[in-house]
Amino acid sequence: MPLSQHPIQLIEDDVPLAQSIVSLLTSMNHTCTHYKSAEDFLLHVTTNPQAMNLTSCVISDVRLPQLSGTGLLSVLKKQYPDCVWSVILITGHGDIAMAVDSLNAGAFDFLIKPYDPYILLEKVEKAITLSQQVKEHIGFKNDFMLRLAQLTVHENIVCKLMLQNKSSREIAELLGNSSRTIEVHRASILKKMGFDSLLEFAQKNERYELLKTYHLSPSVVDKSA
Repeated sequence: MPLSQHPIQLIEDDVPLAQSIVSLLTSMNHTCTHYKSAEDFLLHVTTNPQAMNLTSCVISDVRLPQLSGTGLLSVLKKQYPDCVWSVILITGHGDIAMAVDSLNAGAFDFLIKPYDPYILLEKVEKAITLSQQVKEHIGFKNDFMLRLAQLTVHENIVCKLMLQNKSSREIAELLGNSSRTIEVHRASILKKMGFDSLLEFAQKNERYELLKTYHLSPSVVDKSA
């Protein structure tokens, strides 16, 4: 397991089933932490919030003693929006409507018991890959935001006009500056943002705006790749 990967989080109150899942994952060189309830899992989350920035996935039964798997998913999405863990829900009492609702709520996938263990392994591998992609997107978004924060008030105004593809002469006329002054601002903006060209800056800004407007999900990750 890579050093940047957190153990897979398994929430399952059926202990024999949980043991079989742990054994399956261990056989494929994964490490796995088992919890008997969503509450135990959330205690781990609140005491180890930094772990949520590490690549991993959550496998949770839907029917649990108190908080359900779908309820747990809702808590993670609302209280920990920057959590990079993908969530796989499993149940022995599911139907198509429940699966669709879970996916719409942000679950990575949904499995109905009994399921082929190799299908679970396949989904876990894909969930971990997605987790890594989400982590990279969050890192990009936060870094881009910090770079934007370095711009002065006037540079921010020039920056927005640059991204509207206006020339230095057009910007100078709009702001009452000389073209030379605007050229200096453009050079400063690109340097602070870390880009060699306006085209590269515009492309990265489009990616940033997408990630900022729509919270990270499998569909957004695909569009932003």
